[in-house]
Amino acid sequence: MDGKVDTTNFLNEVEPFYFGTSPQRLYGCHHLPHELGAKPYSVVLCSPVGQEYIQSHRAAYQLAVRLSRCGYHVLRFDYFGCGDSEGNFEQATIIQWIDDIHSAIEEIQNRSGLTNVCLIGLRIGASLVLKVTENNHHIERIALWEPILDGKVYLKELDKRQRKFFLDRFDHGRGWHFAKVLPSREILGFPMTSELRQTMEMIKMENLTVRSDFRVLFVFNDKKSKAIKRLKRLAERQPNLEIRVVADHRGWEQDRFIPYKSLDCLVNWMGTDNL
Repeated sequence: MDGKVDTTNFLNEVEPFYFGTSPQRLYGCHHLPHELGAKPYSVVLCSPVGQEYIQSHRAAYQLAVRLSRCGYHVLRFDYFGCGDSEGNFEQATIIQWIDDIHSAIEEIQNRSGLTNVCLIGLRIGASLVLKVTENNHHIERIALWEPILDGKVYLKELDKRQRKFFLDRFDHGRGWHFAKVLPSREILGFPMTSELRQTMEMIKMENLTVRSDFRVLFVFNDKKSKAIKRLKRLAERQPNLEIRVVADHRGWEQDRFIPYKSLDCLVNWMGTDNL
């Protein structure tokens, strides 16, 4: 061997399975660590939802592959009503998805035999991670990639994408009035119930707790993000909190691209153990 990792049988090191109890079983994929030595904690990847989940799927898979090659047990999973998990999206709630992350943590703890975990969340998955850490004491560190820190702004972004999607495909220069022709409870093919919208609107930066007893990384792909300045003030008081701005493809918007720079940032940060 010339120092390179032999990945000939790597595809056999991913185990798909269901966990939990019906009718709320969740679908997960356990990426087993490479034999060159497992790390002392496992990793749970917490995805976005809706179209952002679909378009970020390849990036999440690549991240899981890279981390498992570094020696981590990694769990990718789908929330209730999402992906291949049981349940209907119309019945999903923020509280349910937070419970799903707790279930995923317990599952990877049982499968890996390791108590501590690292959580990596993307978009609303990152916001859910912050809620999970409020009362879970087995967290080793968390990485929050482009977290949603203002639910109302996030919903406006989704509504804007829905509008553009509709007009690009169906308007054809007719100048239809957006409010009259678009479904009021759908975002890019996914139902948006009034309850889900209301709970998303409650996501506010001032309501999110960033604990100081483990390492925290914020990754942004847009240096103009309004949250960066506010988080920098928080980082001045909490040395465990780090902010990185990575100019990269927005992997949850452009499914044709893999955000390699962002993945490199996350994997490299996982390999640093000192504050």
